[in-house]
Amino acid sequence: MANLHEAAGKETSDRRPNRRRGHIAYALTAVLCLVGLVPLASVAFKLIHINREALTTAQQENQLLLASSTAQEVGIYISGLKSRVRNVSLNLSHLQPGTQRFPVSRGRTVLSEAESGGVLYLRFTDLRGNVIGSRPESSFPQGLESLFTAGMGEVAGLLEASDDPAGRVWLSEPYLLDVDGPAPAAMILLAAPVVAEGKFRGVVSALVDFQEFWETIMASKRTGQTLFILDGSGTPFVSSNLRDVMPGNNMSDSELVQHFMLGARRLRATTPFEREADGVVEEYLGSYEISAQGWGVFVQARMEQVYLPVRTMIESTVTWVLWALGLAIVTALIFARKVVAGPINTLAAVSRAFAKGDFNARAVVKANNEIGELADTFNFMADEIESQISRLKLAAEENNELFLSTIRVMANAIDAKDPYTRGHSVRVNKYSVIIARYMGLEKKEIDAIHVASVLHDVGKIGIHDAILNKPGALTPEEYDVMKTHTTRGAEIMAPIRKLKNIIDGLRSHHERWNGSGYPDGLKGEDIPLMGRIIAVADTFDAMTTNRPYQRSLSFQQAVDRINDIKASAFDDRVVESFNRAYQAGEFGTKATEHGPDVSAVAS
Repeated sequence: MANLHEAAGKETSDRRPNRRRGHIAYALTAVLCLVGLVPLASVAFKLIHINREALTTAQQENQLLLASSTAQEVGIYISGLKSRVRNVSLNLSHLQPGTQRFPVSRGRTVLSEAESGGVLYLRFTDLRGNVIGSRPESSFPQGLESLFTAGMGEVAGLLEASDDPAGRVWLSEPYLLDVDGPAPAAMILLAAPVVAEGKFRGVVSALVDFQEFWETIMASKRTGQTLFILDGSGTPFVSSNLRDVMPGNNMSDSELVQHFMLGARRLRATTPFEREADGVVEEYLGSYEISAQGWGVFVQARMEQVYLPVRTMIESTVTWVLWALGLAIVTALIFARKVVAGPINTLAAVSRAFAKGDFNARAVVKANNEIGELADTFNFMADEIESQISRLKLAAEENNELFLSTIRVMANAIDAKDPYTRGHSVRVNKYSVIIARYMGLEKKEIDAIHVASVLHDVGKIGIHDAILNKPGALTPEEYDVMKTHTTRGAEIMAPIRKLKNIIDGLRSHHERWNGSGYPDGLKGEDIPLMGRIIAVADTFDAMTTNRPYQRSLSFQQAVDRINDIKASAFDDRVVESFNRAYQAGEFGTKATEHGPDVSAVAS
């Protein structure tokens, strides 16, 4: 009987491990796939779907943004040319007052000095048809006389149709000129009347190489997409890809151009279309924007190029999901017989809790085998991750508090030094942020200007009170000391690494466009943009605020004054944004000139 029991027990012990091993192996494999990889795969493919839509939308928006930014650059360039032609017209009108004979040599000098920045040739034609050019006519492209004649006619039309013809500038449609090269060069003509003492004296015309400007902006974009511009008749006159779009060619068979021409010339649009080339029909995505001149700025690219990031993302996601699935199955089959269901379930539950953000979750497994070691390793990893997250949070809080404390300390120091400074800094901060917004700067740049404009006069901490609060005009020696507040401010901020990006604003807000400013005598584009913006805001507040040695101007008087001196003192682009903001009522009135507090401006 005892032998029978022993045999039965032995038979049972021989059978149970085999049943358990088979059950645990397949069950654990199924559990790992269902609990771990199936959710992973589901989330992955869900993310593919979401990200595909997001990337597709982002690509379309990027293409439309490229067209829009190019149209804006073209508009700014043409506006600058018109301003130059108006200035030449005004200078010429001053040379022929009343009935005096026009001084030819002085007129040619005025025209020659305006020849730059793509302007190939300028001429003045008086009422008798006499022509004065910026250089001999033999040195500029031939075959353009009809274009100059058309400009004369258009200017004559301006005189009849406008109450203020002296301020109007006519812009021609682009003219394609055959030159040595792969494609014709695009030229444009600008013409304006010369009016002296209320009488029409003649026409000043400027021939501009638009191709040079186009090649310059294309060099900065570095995009694989094709950009081109259509004139008012729907003919391309410049292109970034001559194999795709050739200037002067008929584009009427393009669905994108048809969409533009037949769609009442909507301001902007993005649309897919098909195009046949060498007997092959390819899918494209195209966008366009209308420039201020009525020209269509187009961007187009093949679908395979536009959606390459989408395909790459899908292929990468599928590959990694398949690799993860295969690795999980192999791992489960190899180690399944060495583990038990309890520790696995415990680890799975803790893993899910940890993945959901419960960083205090820990696996309590007492097994003295591989799964126990895995549990201990998991717990160690969880401890390290939790500790690292805590340190990162603490460091971020400390850095943020240090930054805010620095700003508060600086502001308080300025307040304590000069009661006037706080009101001035807040207003300059308000004006600077508004101008930066109207210039279309990115949020990161606006945030830096916000901080710099608040602290732009922090260097006055180091200026003696007798100079800082002197009721009358400063002596030259005192003024030299006062000017050091720019460098003092930069030196004060220099040790604070987080404020490194605002140093330019503190140091250069008293630089002037013509190089007459301080402390470094910088000129033109060498002056940091932050300093150029704060300079306009600082000057505007100084003009509109009562000082011990001067009475304040009205807002309009200050705006007029800033525009009067902008050629020598300020960046035209900054002043133009300042003008638009003022005209939009952003600066309020004298009754509200102190503006909101700093936090309101920052938001």
